[in-house]
Parts: sequence; C-alpha cells; structure tokens
Amino acid sequence: MAGLLLLALDVAALAVVLLTAPASPFSLHGHFSAGGSVRTQHHQQQADAADHGGEHHVPADGALAHEFLEAHNRLRAKYGVPPLRWSSKLARYARRWSSMRRFDCVMMHSPASPYGENVFWGSGSDWRAADAVAKWATEASYFDWRAQACHPGQVCGHFTQLVWNDTEYVGCGRSECLTGGVFITCSYDPPGNWKGEVPLT
Repeated sequence: MAGLLLLALDVAALAVVLLTAPASPFSLHGHFSAGGSVRTQHHQQQADAADHGGEHHVPADGALAHEFLEAHNRLRAKYGVPPLRWSSKLARYARRWSSMRRFDCVMMHSPASPYGENVFWGSGSDWRAADAVAKWATEASYFDWRAQACHPGQVCGHFTQLVWNDTEYVGCGRSECLTGGVFITCSYDPPGNWKGEVPLT
C-alpha cells in the first residue's frame, strides 16, 4: 500500500514538473521569523525536545557537509560571530525538503518549519555549497548596519540568517532537479531573523 502511495505521489509530482518551471536563474526568498512571542514558543519547543542526543556532528564521510560548514564559517568569521556546528538532524530535514523539490524545483520554504531556512535555485548542474552561501551573502549590501534593518524594498534575510549570532547549528541538502537546475536548502537552529533583534549580538 505504501508503495502504491509513493508511486501516486511521484506521478503527481511529475505532472507538476510538466506544468511548472523556475522563472529566473536566481530566485531567492528570505525566511523571517515572527516576534518575541514566537521566540518564547520556539525556546519552549526546544526545551520540550530536550537535547539533540548526539544529532549534531559532521559524519566521517561528509564531504558535502564539510563543504557547507566551511562556506558558512568563512563568512561568519568575517563578521566576528562564532562558527556553526553541523547537525545531522537539520541535514536530514533539509535533504528531505530538497529531495521533494527535485521534481519541480519550485522556490518555496518547507511548511511550518521550526528552523531558520535559506533556499536557493540555480540553472545548470554545477552549483555547490559555496555558490549558494556566496549568493545569500550578496544581500549584505542591502543591510543597513546603522538602522540594523534591510534597506527599504530590499531582501536581506538570507544574509542575516547566515551571520545570526545566536544560531549554533546548520544542516543542508542539495538536489539536482528533474527539470534542470539545482535546489539547495539549509536549516538553522536556533533560527535567526527575530523581529526587534539584531544579527551580530
């Protein structure tokens, strides 16, 4: 029965592939968390979940994990914030989402994610971890350091999530899409972009 359900889902996803395609070579969408009351709820969820029980580590053969982690931490060092650690738990979450998007490569966030999330799509098949992180980092030019906010009409939530001081863990996934292109997503815990708070403190 489970096999039939998976087959039905794959057929439905392939039908979507035929009807949709990414609109531009670089589609980026920022993730912005809600205000203080949601922060309290998130921290309660973390407490309820207890610790990650050894979920946070770089696998011995994790070349892709190392690539993502290095790209993030090179940027974070530039801004003087602590390095991130790799989370196998977050990576599983990100891989599931990127795998689901391989059918259509639609730029969208995973629904009701408890984590911070950056997503990326690029045409062709050569996009790597460093490319996605570099693309998100270009949003630094849209961040007003004096006002501690994005310039009006600009998106900079990818960049601020990359350098959010309180974020400790990252896990990422990468999929090559059936329609062409690469979909990359990274999940962050604790999430950044809290309203009323600033990235580097």
